[in-house]
Amino acid sequence: MRKIKIKKQKKKVSERIDKLAVSKERMKDLKNRLQEKTEEVTNNDTTVNEYAGNKINFVINRGTDESIHLANKYGKKSTIKTKENVSKGIEKIKNIKTRNVKTKANSLIKTTENVLKSGNKIVKVENQALKGFQKQKHIVKVITKVSAKSIKVAAKTTISTIKNVVVGAKAAMIALMAGGWILLVAVLVVGVVSLLLNSVFGIFFSNQKTNDNLITMQEVIAECNKEFSDKIQTIQNSNPHDDYILEGEMASWKDMLQIYSVKTSIDKEILTIDKDKKDSLKEIFWEMNTLSSEVKEEEITERGITSNELPTIVNKKVLHIKITNKSLQDMVMKYHFTFSQKQQLEEISNSTYDSLWNEVIYGTAETGEYIYWRQKDPLWADIKIGNTTSTIGDIGCLVTSIAILIEKSGANENISPFNPGVFVEELNKNNGFTESGSLIYSAITNVIPNFEYVGNINLREKTRTEKLNIITEYFNNGYYLTVEVRGATKGNQHWVAVVGITDNDVMIVDPSSNQTLMWNAYEFSKTTQFNYFKKSI
Repeated sequence: MRKIKIKKQKKKVSERIDKLAVSKERMKDLKNRLQEKTEEVTNNDTTVNEYAGNKINFVINRGTDESIHLANKYGKKSTIKTKENVSKGIEKIKNIKTRNVKTKANSLIKTTENVLKSGNKIVKVENQALKGFQKQKHIVKVITKVSAKSIKVAAKTTISTIKNVVVGAKAAMIALMAGGWILLVAVLVVGVVSLLLNSVFGIFFSNQKTNDNLITMQEVIAECNKEFSDKIQTIQNSNPHDDYILEGEMASWKDMLQIYSVKTSIDKEILTIDKDKKDSLKEIFWEMNTLSSEVKEEEITERGITSNELPTIVNKKVLHIKITNKSLQDMVMKYHFTFSQKQQLEEISNSTYDSLWNEVIYGTAETGEYIYWRQKDPLWADIKIGNTTSTIGDIGCLVTSIAILIEKSGANENISPFNPGVFVEELNKNNGFTESGSLIYSAITNVIPNFEYVGNINLREKTRTEKLNIITEYFNNGYYLTVEVRGATKGNQHWVAVVGITDNDVMIVDPSSNQTLMWNAYEFSKTTQFNYFKKSI
């Protein structure tokens, strides 16, 4: 009877040890897969946005380094301890096998019971850790992407997911207590993400909307732009005039949002926007942008319709509306930023984050040199238009606008480098202009085969709303638009390139200025027509 009992005990011990081995292998396998996944992500070529994530270390370096040190210290200790326990159990079984069963049965039973207790504890710890890994697997996957691909990837993650990740950290801590120390890495990254979202970098997530009481950043920007446009329109309506000149330009939204981020994040998270935060941003907006106006009697020189006509001088009432904007440094002084706040401002002002700012402001990360193309750029301003004596700098607003749209569309596949100057030179080779310097639209396709002129739409005698609706319809249907904005009167045409639509205005690249909203810069009543083009598939 005693022999049979001992054999059963030995068999149970072996089964426990087998379970330990299987559990250990499963842990190793999961750990290796997690490491491989992390290496797969982190070994990708470095991008601008990865650089952005790395730069964020200025906020978290010390905390992260210390945490990793603790992870290594106590994690290794825990792992070694567990390994030693298993090894001791195995060694005891080996010793048991070599002993005389009959003479040392009582000692064997006692030893076996101790091993079983130890084995049960180890299996329980390993199983808890394994369950912790399995529960947090999806969380670790998300966090790893955030860590490796930086804020750029995190910007595509919803606020609710981020919150779930933070909540999941509590469950991860339970697994840590059970011996799954490697989850400390996940917890650290959760802390890093949480820290980022509650810092100035939370602004990059501010277009997420989780409930009806919150507002997206783009909605606030659109509201401010509309109020600004309405004020300009009110000034125009209140001052009879023949011509209108907008002087200066609105402070850039990037600058305004940077000031808002640093100022507000002192005591509030800027991941979301409520009414109070919207009011705070509007206060900054109007502090950085002021309007003044004056009507003057002036002699205006108007050039002829063609390059061969002599200019004429006429007397007009000219309404001058002046925009005075404040710089970043002006606002730093006004709000008495501390040294730490100045450091934050310097960091998020880095051009490395431009694509992220574009996503916040415009809803797209699209960037390109074409947004800076101006007809008077010294690189091409003196290039002649056809056989005339006029240059791109003189009358090249239309061809510059078309070059902008070609570059934006990606239709150019053959000409490198491409810019307004190169475009005009190619048009000159293909007889792209009349003797008076007017563009022959069919020549565009000879130069850029994948881009062609489709037609022209008349907007005269239409209301602002009607004009906006028509332009929006064509833009949303995938056409590329150049709009005439100065009334198409004798010698007073001017064309701009459309790059977007807002609720109340048209976003443009203007070949003659840095204005970005068409009806801030030009009176809507003088928007007379637009050309529309398409990119061939």
